[in-house]
Amino acid sequence: MMFGLQAGAAALLRIPSLRPPVVSRRAAGLHAEARRLLRLRRKGWPVPDVVDVSDRWLALTDNGQSLAPTLMQLPLTQRPGMLREALAYLQALHAQGGWHGAAQVRNFTKRGDGFGLIDFEDDLEPSMPLAVRQARDILLFGMSVPRYVNRDKAVVLALVADALGRAHSSVVAELLATGAKLVRARRLIGPLTAWTGPEGRSLAMIAQAFEAIDQRGALSALPQPVADS
Repeated sequence: MMFGLQAGAAALLRIPSLRPPVVSRRAAGLHAEARRLLRLRRKGWPVPDVVDVSDRWLALTDNGQSLAPTLMQLPLTQRPGMLREALAYLQALHAQGGWHGAAQVRNFTKRGDGFGLIDFEDDLEPSMPLAVRQARDILLFGMSVPRYVNRDKAVVLALVADALGRAHSSVVAELLATGAKLVRARRLIGPLTAWTGPEGRSLAMIAQAFEAIDQRGALSALPQPVADS
């Protein structure tokens, strides 16, 4: 459902960071993911090591427990702190020129020495500049957060504000341009979000976060988007 909403928002609002990625299927997909993991491992990223790969399966080393169940085992009051740590970890990789591509909470792991990352199926390099890839990471992370914090809008707003404060200026520009579009869309079709399911409501919460930031003038100062030629 989330991928359908992302594709719809990307097409309707012309948001590059939400465009569906190129995903290789079956044997080609397994080998493509193995190559990507090996390349990232050589760069020092905390990704699983490739044990072996065939046309039918991909064997990886353990990379820790998924962050999703780890969060759910914590008291609700402690979850925002761990989410802030995970987001800061993701943006530390961004500062090194990295990205994930599908940076939802469930694709983070919790390890004894910190965090790890899993699920590198999405091939974004051919279709998205680095700033767009990193903005996508932050948007997908933010969209995946509400279910873990009882849909607390204040937590989502704080995470978006934190991300903007740490991101490279090119990523900030991409996020603010996207936020401006989401804010205008929500003002037009806000009542309909109740019918779009949890993913649609999560996207609406991201729009609300940017709307709150807009009250500080950050979004209003941007030039209005023009239609693609």
